[in-house]
Amino acid sequence: MAHHVESAFFTRVPAWHKLGVLLPEAPTIPEAVRAAGLDWAVRLEPLAAVIGGRELARGDISPLDLVVSNVDTHHAVVRGTDRAVLGVVGAGYRPLQNAVAFDFFQPFLDSGSCELEAAGSLKGGKRVWVLARLNGAQADIVDRDSVRGYFLLSNAHDGSQAVRCQFTTIRVVCWNTLSRADRRADAGLEDGTRVRHTAGVEEGLALVQKTVDMAAKTFTATVEGFRTMAARRLPVDGLQRYVDAVLDVAPDTYTHGKRPRAYPQILSAYYAAPGAMLPGVHGTYWGAYNAVTDWVDHVRGRRKDDAEARLDSAWFGDGDRIKRRAYEVALAA
Repeated sequence: MAHHVESAFFTRVPAWHKLGVLLPEAPTIPEAVRAAGLDWAVRLEPLAAVIGGRELARGDISPLDLVVSNVDTHHAVVRGTDRAVLGVVGAGYRPLQNAVAFDFFQPFLDSGSCELEAAGSLKGGKRVWVLARLNGAQADIVDRDSVRGYFLLSNAHDGSQAVRCQFTTIRVVCWNTLSRADRRADAGLEDGTRVRHTAGVEEGLALVQKTVDMAAKTFTATVEGFRTMAARRLPVDGLQRYVDAVLDVAPDTYTHGKRPRAYPQILSAYYAAPGAMLPGVHGTYWGAYNAVTDWVDHVRGRRKDDAEARLDSAWFGDGDRIKRRAYEVALAA
């Protein structure tokens, strides 16, 4: 399935996919490790290549002709509990164990600056994440319409990325939302830091504690952007012009009696999506922005047998590009 959740926990509020363990209160680090199903370690194992083989008459390969050759430049990352191979990495790769990733949060839990919100394993253990809710990082964009700040640490045991530490306004619950948070950091919309899987990975992780200190600044900037949208009223034809700009609709489209198929669906979300008619949302660019993101996440490309492709697009592909464009156009309006 698109969410790729192997194991996880969530605090107080379940994830949309209803998977994982729901905890009534924020856990301690040992409790979180167990609840997330992350109480396992990885190790590096030698890698070998099987070369050659003489094909027999029935299409089989003679084992006597196979040559096993060690590959000194790479290792396999193997999970200790089930010996699953999570990835193949270079000789300089150093794993960051799950327990160490959780321990990173201990000073912030002790100080009361955050509490653990969620954590889990994705894609069979290849990717793991820990999400902490930042205490005090919550703000109303308009009355009864609020956003909250989180701090996210994600790690790839398959060697596909560095360790990432970042601030985000997205409650990470699955592969899709983790990818969305990554993309916001890559686009410069949220602060983040990366630490390479080298000999000093744990030391490097200790240095990025300053990233948490950046969270307040980033959260403030994000809230200001959303409030700017909410303060800008849409003109009479504002929603159509906004959608045209986001979707890059040609100026003569309507002249020829055509209009984007998306427009009536976005118009419906503009009036009927959750929170759409709240005072301060409806009639603003904040409402228009939310209508586009609602359309991308819940309507665009919907087919009865293709929900996974729709979600993949919303978080990885063209759908994600549309949402980033919607953010930029709303702020620049």
